[in-house]
Amino acid sequence: MKFKQKLMILGTILSATSFAGSIDYLSQQDAEYLAHPAMVGKIGVSGAYYNPAGLVWLEDGTYIQVNNQTHLKDYSMEYNGEKFKSDKASPAVPSVQIVKKAGDTAYFFHAGAIAGGGSVAYGGGIATFPEIVGSNPLFGLIGAEYVGGSTIHGQSYYVAFQGGIARKFNEAWSGAVGLRLVDAERKFKGEGNFEYNNLGGKLGSGKAKFDIDSERTAFGASGIFGLNYHPNNKFNLAMRYETETKLDFDNKESKLRKGFIESTGSSVLGDKFYDVVLGNPAIKQWMSEGSGRRNLPAVAALGASYKVAEKTTLLASGNYYFIKEAGDDLGNFDHYDNGYEVAVGVDYELNEKWTLMTGYQYTNTGANEKTYTDTDYVLDADMYSMGAKYKYNSQLDLMGTYSFVQYKTDKNLKDITYKKRVSAIGLAAIYKF
Repeated sequence: MKFKQKLMILGTILSATSFAGSIDYLSQQDAEYLAHPAMVGKIGVSGAYYNPAGLVWLEDGTYIQVNNQTHLKDYSMEYNGEKFKSDKASPAVPSVQIVKKAGDTAYFFHAGAIAGGGSVAYGGGIATFPEIVGSNPLFGLIGAEYVGGSTIHGQSYYVAFQGGIARKFNEAWSGAVGLRLVDAERKFKGEGNFEYNNLGGKLGSGKAKFDIDSERTAFGASGIFGLNYHPNNKFNLAMRYETETKLDFDNKESKLRKGFIESTGSSVLGDKFYDVVLGNPAIKQWMSEGSGRRNLPAVAALGASYKVAEKTTLLASGNYYFIKEAGDDLGNFDHYDNGYEVAVGVDYELNEKWTLMTGYQYTNTGANEKTYTDTDYVLDADMYSMGAKYKYNSQLDLMGTYSFVQYKTDKNLKDITYKKRVSAIGLAAIYKF
């Protein structure tokens, strides 16, 4: 059985979407993150991902947390007054955490989508198509224009399994070490149509068809290290470091050149269309020339929680992404700065049954106008979150959460404007044996 197929044991369909994190990373690894993204300093079953060293401070027992997130997405790009939109939702984004705590030791496991841009479907193509025509002298010479096409489908998800062990050093300090395995897949499929009219038709006219079906795959591993300081029941401080994940992508695509040659009826003209389109960075990364390393950068995370009153706990955390140091054969990260996130949150115990949660996060992706392409762009964002946890009984907790993410509108150097909005609903059940 293939590695990523094993996640189907969860009984759900993986369709991740990127709305928090930097580069390809997804920070929202469970439903609780959607209630307050300041998770790094918190002690709980979610620590199987966010704070593994803090798991030793749980009560003894075996815990299972099953999560699902539903993402409602509105992505758009605009060029020269023409808009291209994708509103394809991701109804099922599953993840699971398992923790076994006994004495001074805890074992942890987490499975989910660690990175990726999710699933999108742009009706009528993408803004790169008319931009290529408008900016290329050759297309101007032959009178080429983009006349539309079928929906462009994109999909990017990185399935991850991670596990490890946490151990108390003394009455205040604990540490953790773990291993993550990542199976990455990126797909780009669709069609677009161009028309050309050489010198008023004197040298021929016709159509040229953009037809692509690309799949990029890679497998990698990374180490996870954690420290936790828990001097009393009010204060907790935690740190997590993840090493860079080497991902050497193999790119398979065979239809693009053939489609241009067959539609124009000329190997010469077809190759000219192919060469011009291939020169665009939004397309080049999906061809065989796009094979090579696109590593996930190392990450450092720091967080704290403090119980300021009997019923109120304050949370704060941050993630830092070492993008500039990440291995990249394709130039994807050439103009990036290192990215970061800062988040705050509040837990309020309304009564013995209900806990209310809320939080905010700011994401600086490290991206800028030199980095954006239609098939690879990440935007800075503000994330607003809320949720509630219900203690059904001594063994079972239920959780419902919601986040709204407002992205910064931005343009690339080719004057293509990018916009995003995402709403997410999270549901979780936590059972203790």
